[in-house]
Amino acid sequence: MVATDQSLTAGRGGTKQQPARHNQGHGWRRHDLQGMRALAVLVAVLYHVFDWPRGGFVGVEIFFVLSGFFITRLLIRERTTTGKLSFQNFYIRRVKRILPTALLVSVVTVIGSELLFTAIRAKATLVDALYAAVFAANYHFEAIGTDYFEVGQPPSPFQHYWSLSVEEQFYFVWPALLVLIFALTRALRRNGHSWARQAGLFCAMSLVVIASFAWAVYFTKHDPTSAYFSTFSRIWELGTGALVAIAGPWLARLPESIRPALAYLGLGAVVASLFMIDATVPFPAPWGVVPVLGTALVVAAFQGVEVRGMYPLTNPVARYIGDTSYTLYLWHWPVIVLLMTLMPRGVLFDVIALVTAAVLTVVTYHLFENPIRNSDWLTGDGSSKPSRFALTRTGLAVVGVVAVVAVVGSIFAIQYAEKTARTSQADQQLVVASEAPKPQAVDPCFGAAAMVTEGCALRNSAVPLRPTVDEFANDTQGAYACFRLEHQPLKSCVYGYSGDDATRIAIVGDSHAGMLLPALSQYLMANKWELTTYVGWGCEWQIPAVGDCPIDDIQSSLLKRPYDLVITTSARKFGSVAAMQSAWEPVAAAGSRIAVIGDNPEVSEESIACLTRVTTGDDRTGDCGTPAALAFAKSDPLLKAAALVPNTTVIDLTKYYCTSDRCPTVIGDVIVYRDTVGGHLTATYAKTLGAAIVEAINRIMAPH
Repeated sequence: MVATDQSLTAGRGGTKQQPARHNQGHGWRRHDLQGMRALAVLVAVLYHVFDWPRGGFVGVEIFFVLSGFFITRLLIRERTTTGKLSFQNFYIRRVKRILPTALLVSVVTVIGSELLFTAIRAKATLVDALYAAVFAANYHFEAIGTDYFEVGQPPSPFQHYWSLSVEEQFYFVWPALLVLIFALTRALRRNGHSWARQAGLFCAMSLVVIASFAWAVYFTKHDPTSAYFSTFSRIWELGTGALVAIAGPWLARLPESIRPALAYLGLGAVVASLFMIDATVPFPAPWGVVPVLGTALVVAAFQGVEVRGMYPLTNPVARYIGDTSYTLYLWHWPVIVLLMTLMPRGVLFDVIALVTAAVLTVVTYHLFENPIRNSDWLTGDGSSKPSRFALTRTGLAVVGVVAVVAVVGSIFAIQYAEKTARTSQADQQLVVASEAPKPQAVDPCFGAAAMVTEGCALRNSAVPLRPTVDEFANDTQGAYACFRLEHQPLKSCVYGYSGDDATRIAIVGDSHAGMLLPALSQYLMANKWELTTYVGWGCEWQIPAVGDCPIDDIQSSLLKRPYDLVITTSARKFGSVAAMQSAWEPVAAAGSRIAVIGDNPEVSEESIACLTRVTTGDDRTGDCGTPAALAFAKSDPLLKAAALVPNTTVIDLTKYYCTSDRCPTVIGDVIVYRDTVGGHLTATYAKTLGAAIVEAINRIMAPH
């Protein structure tokens, strides 16, 4: 980018003092901003490879501010020098700059996923690629991030495309908004208000920034996943860069002596944010202010003048990394995700990932990206055959629109079919299971039984895995057919025996309670149990509730007509002992027995990645697992609360999950977990726990 900003007040009467070496007629290249791009991409790569620095994800904020600045400066310069804005030229430049490399990385990544991923994951990756192709990846991943049953699945190699989608959506709107503002300010200038162009533009952009920031603050508090991915909660970051571009003529008047100090102050704020901000703070707002304003200070410091005294940002290495930052950003994440299917994380993994990403970046930048950017593709020779070339561009535009419509149609067709199939299956499986008269006998070494039966192996390669590696991530078998999602009203369903002599049992909890329903449903009829479910997002049985679960309604139902037994379990990371005690004691006092099923161990990302790694081999899946020390690093508040409430018994299933030092991912030829967030059990493994749970319940219900 060439920083040759012309005054937005050109044509005004009077003269003004210019700072030393102002860019009237000069073309100072902002090498310092290339250095900021280098910083942004390096911290993103380091964060994804080493999980350091802890705030490495703020590199995206740096990119957003810089993009808002460069694009706005470009548009303003064109309007000032030509008197108009050409949407055609603007979007052609964007296409040449962004699309070729993005599409190349997408194609290679899709091919890699087809070769290395399971069939289901490869199909999901293709859908991710389609969303990325139409610059809607941010809303796609927002939907996945807020989908309770998708959380915890292995990361998509296209997840980093969300930020590219945000930028492109900004580019779609911002030029048109600028034209509108220019038209309004032109009318004001005709009425004698010569200040209107720059001030009007600044005020309009300020309103956009303020509104977006307020939106971001609100949704960061109430819906952080949406706030993170939403364009509306990110516009203020791009808008801050735009404000610096708009304020160029004012900033050009800054004293030369304070410019380096401002730049280093901003750089210091950005670096500090890398260590101040982590996943526990409200983000992107308000904490995003620190890297955003820090970057804005660096940009503003040398507006209109030659950059001096910024060697950390202007040295040749920083400038080169900045030049290739877009390419490196696109390559690094697919390299990491695809490499995880070939080898475990470790020093060798880190070295190979970094070297591979660097080599792909250099090759792509010099042999693909730059040649296309410097070619006459889409621009052509306007002096030779303008009409023919215009026709070609029109044809390309039509083809592009048709392609977008086709891609969007494909996305919705695929997802609608999958959603319909899942819903139908979920509605039927648990009901069918609950009506089964008696569970069938199984191999004594199948599933959980292998942990307590002498002579059983965790993995017998002669026996196929159940569920398969292709199926395990979706193995719920109706466990969540009656599950209350976030911001929804209470759902409650009744399964099993309905006679007057039924033993009435309730189960209360979050998804960790829901995942055990397949274990119980197969035994309901044989034991004359009537099971009522109160399970859902944030529905840990405690008062006050963790989220917006209507826990008071659940409590009223439990007290209105006491159950013979109330079963509860939930993810260990959300519980409060005091809150659990306050919810359980009234129910126990009303006459209900309480059975607390201790939470299952937590699951490492590596233990799941190990399953799908092509180098693992079917005969070595038994080696996959999580160290027990890591799996039980967090204490289980359920167990502490149970010790404080009368009429409460703990059902401890630890021996079915772990040995003394390891919690295997495959037990008795059954894959134990379907994801990494909280470690939800596969329905197949949950069913093998059924006999142990039922035996414990019968002991609790036996007359004393």
